[in-house]
Amino acid sequence: MIRTARHGAVQVITLDRPDRRNAVDGPMATALAEAVDNAEHDDDVHVLVLTGAGDTFCAGNDLKAMAAGDFPMPTVDGPPPMRVTRTPPAKPIIAAIEGYCFGGGFELALWADLRVASTTAEFGTLNLTHGLPCLDAGTVRLPRLIGQSRALDILLTARRVSADEALGYGLISRLVDPGQSLEHALHMADAMASLPPGARDAARRSVLEQWSLPEHEATQNEARLALTPQATEPPPRSNHP
Repeated sequence: MIRTARHGAVQVITLDRPDRRNAVDGPMATALAEAVDNAEHDDDVHVLVLTGAGDTFCAGNDLKAMAAGDFPMPTVDGPPPMRVTRTPPAKPIIAAIEGYCFGGGFELALWADLRVASTTAEFGTLNLTHGLPCLDAGTVRLPRLIGQSRALDILLTARRVSADEALGYGLISRLVDPGQSLEHALHMADAMASLPPGARDAARRSVLEQWSLPEHEATQNEARLALTPQATEPPPRSNHP
């Protein structure tokens, strides 16, 4: 139900349950967490790409599995349904999105650093129409990404958001032709992986860590991260002229 593949320094993690629109059940959520953890502890992996099999990213949590008690009872301190979404990923991650990106799947996409979507993509918190609240940090990350007013419009109407509208909101980074999201995400990931990792990761951490800090503390944190020995290492020399 979770497939992994290595492309150089990029690890692709695929939600593979096309018969259920890649809806995630308990065992699949556990396998996803294990795949992410393995990639994050692999020094040869610099960037992750998360995608779905077939023509769908993820339709959300599997409602039949939830009704059958397949997921542990959620708690404030316990793991969320998607397992990985309570903390930011340790390495850059890009979501490559085709088709449905709803409910927990939408929250999973928001967990990623960047989102590449095809024109077939649709987004939304359709879980709210079933009386299922957001538990994978969607109500936190969505307003930080696109602003409170637009986030409330999406959340409180539980409507479907088209790929064009998502691009205008800044919800997705790039809009591509149908079937091309993974290819474009891999190009982006290769570009990220080719950068000197110290400077790249310092910039990423500064962006992610600034939200809870006043501006002057955020600028100091930027300097602290940028001036670590790892961040100031020169890039490796090329053998090409």
